[in-house]
Amino acid sequence: MEKVSFPVPRMYADHHVLRVREILSQIPGIGEIFASSALKRVFLTYDPAATSLEAIQQALKAAGYGPDDPLELPNLTPAKDDGSFWHTLRPRVTRTNRLDIEMSGDFRKY
Repeated sequence: MEKVSFPVPRMYADHHVLRVREILSQIPGIGEIFASSALKRVFLTYDPAATSLEAIQQALKAAGYGPDDPLELPNLTPAKDDGSFWHTLRPRVTRTNRLDIEMSGDFRKY
């Protein structure tokens, strides 16, 4: 068994990890699989007599998780000041209701 690791840039959440593990577990000759969305990498052991590294990468690439497939972020529209409350700085003033204080237990007198 050989150990190998390679990047999977499009594996950024847990549901992607599950899908990648599912894809890899269907390939004969693969032993242990460790996939991390935090590292965006897959670590695995495989039997070179049963499968090749190229076949593993092709299976991932066919599912959209190839090592060379970049993660593309959507084009976001720039923020603009439309005069709404979100674009104004105002102090937030709150007052605790007296009944809430009485119910909290600190106010009770035994």
